[in-house]
Amino acid sequence: MAVKIADPLLMREINKYHVLETIRCYGRISRVEISEQTLLSGTTVSAITAALIEEGLIEAIHTAPTNDSQRGRPRVLLGLVADAAYVAGIKISETQMTATIADFRGETVAVLQLPIRLARQPAEVIVDLIEDALRDCIARSGVDVGRIKGVGIGVHGIVDPRSGRSHAGPVFGEREVPLAQMLEARMGMPVKIDKSAHLVALAESWFGYAQKDRSFAVVTLDRTAGLGLWIEEEIHRGASGLGPAFGHTKVGNEGRPCICGQMDCLNTYLTVPELEAAVAGAGSGEPARNAAAMLTALAEKADAGDRAAARTVAVHAEKLGLGLSHVVNLINPEKIIVAVDTPRYGQLLEPALRESLMANSFPAHWAATKLIFHTLDDQMWARGAAALMLRDIYSAPWTAA
Repeated sequence: MAVKIADPLLMREINKYHVLETIRCYGRISRVEISEQTLLSGTTVSAITAALIEEGLIEAIHTAPTNDSQRGRPRVLLGLVADAAYVAGIKISETQMTATIADFRGETVAVLQLPIRLARQPAEVIVDLIEDALRDCIARSGVDVGRIKGVGIGVHGIVDPRSGRSHAGPVFGEREVPLAQMLEARMGMPVKIDKSAHLVALAESWFGYAQKDRSFAVVTLDRTAGLGLWIEEEIHRGASGLGPAFGHTKVGNEGRPCICGQMDCLNTYLTVPELEAAVAGAGSGEPARNAAAMLTALAEKADAGDRAAARTVAVHAEKLGLGLSHVVNLINPEKIIVAVDTPRYGQLLEPALRESLMANSFPAHWAATKLIFHTLDDQMWARGAAALMLRDIYSAPWTAA
């Protein structure tokens, strides 16, 4: 099928998106610098920015001249108008819900965290709780609900962002839940969902260690391993739209059965019996369901000299390093960010993981890839969910009206 590459409307929207992204990325920037960064002509940049100013999305900021040659001529910089639009982001897990309201710049306006057990509750109950949390967070922000342009949701497990459905995960189990549609009906605004690893990748690109990087990978660790790939300034989703199935990378030959029906997937080495045993009896005498609590307990036992716990951490590091070596060898990203909720677990994991990665990666590729450990909190995840909706606004035909 022929591809129409000269559609004026399409090109205008693409150029508009790149101009907005450049302004967001740099905060305040001149038209000349936008032209240099986007490779668009000065005339095109002037036309786009004039329209964006008229729509109320960006503003001109007059600053004092920076050198003698410009004395008397204020420099005009362009920046996003913070209150041009607002979006909501929410992250849900087995035992906690975090909601945030962000402005057009992606800055947090309000945050609400609720320690509440969601796992395995009826879908209708979970969506009711999400709606209550969102409305409470919106009320706290002082932003009129009519100015909220949409909601981004982060969910662990298998998520199809195209259909808005959660297919499997620790919160909904193996049920297929049309989460986006259910929440849209309640909130009366667009809702987008994605898996947590993709949202962390987006958050790292906007707010974290990978700002301005063109390619990087983010690994998230709870009871399973998730991977978000950022390639050429976009989340890589693949033909299925689901993104990488990193947890099902084959990393052994011990015949460990996986829930996918195959053997020796990475996930089977992250959910070993020793991990469950490490947290059994924590606090109330029941096994902890929260992934961060499990890994915290594991790290504490390893620090206390428990050999089984130390061996479990060593297995995690070795197998994760082997799995990530495939990412290095195939993609060769600029950075690999290992995102953990438990700082001490990350510290215990890093030396052996780095050694395993180096031993299994092509040397030239490994030398060009930087390994970073980043301790995340739920607010970072929720901001990634908000950024998911902001990117949709930037790239879609939209005006302040």
